[in-house]
Order: sequence, then structure tokens, then C-alpha cells
Amino acid sequence: MKPYGLVLAGGGAKGAYQLGAWKAMRELGVQFDAVAGVSIGAINGALVVADDYLGAEQLWNEIELDKGVNFSTPLKDPDNLFSKKNYPALLREFLKNRGFDASPVRDFLAPHIDEAKIRAAGIPYGVVTVQLSKNEPAGLELFLDDIPEGQLLDYILASACIPLANNIGPQGERFLDGGIYDNTPVAMLRRSGYNRIVVVDIASIKGVNYNLDFQNCEVTYIRPYNIDELGASFDFSSEMNERRKQLGYLDAKKAFSYLLGKIYYFSPDDFRALVKRFGFRAFEQMEELAYALGVETLRVYTLEEFLAALQQEFGEKRELMHQSEQMNEKEPNGAYEKEWRNNLLRRLLQRRNENEYKEAIKILEQLSSH
Repeated sequence: MKPYGLVLAGGGAKGAYQLGAWKAMRELGVQFDAVAGVSIGAINGALVVADDYLGAEQLWNEIELDKGVNFSTPLKDPDNLFSKKNYPALLREFLKNRGFDASPVRDFLAPHIDEAKIRAAGIPYGVVTVQLSKNEPAGLELFLDDIPEGQLLDYILASACIPLANNIGPQGERFLDGGIYDNTPVAMLRRSGYNRIVVVDIASIKGVNYNLDFQNCEVTYIRPYNIDELGASFDFSSEMNERRKQLGYLDAKKAFSYLLGKIYYFSPDDFRALVKRFGFRAFEQMEELAYALGVETLRVYTLEEFLAALQQEFGEKRELMHQSEQMNEKEPNGAYEKEWRNNLLRRLLQRRNENEYKEAIKILEQLSSH
């Protein structure tokens, strides 16, 4: 298999998704001849260049918010920096120090970033940041050869410098997170002659210089069906990180066609059997309906397992809707009416005359009658 250029977007704690995607690509034998990353993508990218997957797993198993930012008083929600519970402490810290002390992140990352090994790998590695020390902010796209010896960690930290953070990046310079400039730097690799690219995109913001031009370029694009499933950028809880890793692993397998499905995950044989049985558009509706009903996404389904899960959720929600309608007849102004008035599932299951789920609901009703 020919190697790819790898682009890793920024997104804070969402970067655990990239670790899961990398695990899948390692299993598939995917190799990289260039890497560009932003913010957490720059950190993950350095570990990819060093081929240090075990080190990356250790980093993500140990990562905690207080290992990146130093606060004089404990946070009420230590896993999620910008939780509303933390606002009073954040305000006090900002007023006291004119920003947040991010110096602990250096001590945490230093054992994981082996500059000598990364330089010896011979793989072009680029980071993106925004420099503030000049008259106006300037976006910087820097490859390894542009970074002075001994300062790689400084520039990786500069790429990951959240707004209002102090004591981070090269001494005497001020930086902002590179995602503000370009959070998915495909163009950085394309301008360097790489046209076969894997993008692992976790970005909610794109940056002022964002340019996702795939024309005349072979791209494998890995991104969740719903970016909101990756949670908050500063939620570093172990439970959320495990979910992100699993999602990244499955999405990468899907991106390389080892799994198929719009939202859910099926072997190619099972997916084609479902499409052959129900038709492509009808089955796509079934996936969308299953997602709306809350059928678990993070597993690989067989044909029978998916149909059983969808039928069960459909039946349970329809029964709940029926019960609520009976209660509304008895108590028109009661709690059930308020509970269901704006409920997605209530509206969804009544869309028999609309196109969005018409075919899927018809199929489920036929299956239920057998």
C-alpha cells in the first residue's frame, strides 16, 4: 500500500478520536510519508511520526485537565475546563494572573515528545500556530526543518495554546492555538506536493485560512457522523475518551471500506444484504430512524442484530407514545402532554405521510406484523 500524508485537526479532548483512528490504520497497514497537525493534532502527529503508539495510549490514559493548566484553587468540574461550575474560579484566576498558567503541560508532554526520534524518522512533520508578537497576528505553518533544534516541544505547545493561556510556547513569543488560522491543514501538505491524504477531522471550528480543496487529490476523510458525539473540547474524562477512541476506530475502518454504513457499522456482506433486501434509500432511512430512536452506534451489527435492535426501540417508543396519548385524553393538561409536546420521537413516529422516514416506518410495521 502506498503511503499517505496525514492531517490531524485540532479539537482538544476530542483528539482521543484520532488515537482510535490511528489504531485502526495501524491494523490495516496504512503508512504515512508526511504529517501535519494542529493543536491536539500536532501532539498526536508527533507521536505518529515517532511511531510511538504505546506512548500515545499512555498519554491519553494519563491525561487530565490539571496536568495542562495550573489553578490556585481547585475546579468544581476538573474534567471539563469551561463547565459552568468552573466559571467563578476561572474569572478569579484570570483577574489574578491576567490569564491561565499553562506551564504544567510542558512537564506532562516532555516525556512523550522525543525530538531526536522524530527528527531521525525522516518524515516531514508540520504544525500550525498563530504568532502574536508582531504588529498583527500571523498564521505560521512550520515544518520540522523550520523549527530550531531543541525547540520542537515549544512549537507543538504554541500550536496548542488556548486563548488566555500563559507560559507556553517559545520564550519571549506569544502564540494562539493554530486552529484559529487553519484547523484542518490539508492545504499545507498539498502545497508541499502531497496529493494522497488521510484527514482525521475533529474540528468544530475551521479557522480563517481554512481551505479544504480536494480537487485532483486522493483523500480518505475520517470524521464522525455527528461531531457532537465527541463531546466538549475540555472534557477529558476517561469514559468520554474511551468512547471517542472506539468511535475513531470504527470510523477509520469505515473510511477504508472494511466496514460500511451511513451511521452504523456493518461488514460489507451484511450491508449489501440489507441494501439488497430493502433498497438503498429505504435502508438509509432505517439508519437515520435508528439513530433518532437512540439505537446504540458503537458496535458492528449483523443484519439480524440491527433489525432486532431497531424493532425493539421502535416498538418501545411507539408504546410510550400510545400511553402518553391515552393519558392526554384523560388529563389534557397533565404532565404527559408537557413531556411529549416537543418530543422528537413523538413527532418522528407521526411522520407516516412525510418522506423522511416513510419507507423505514413502513418496513418496520411490516416486520412487526409477521
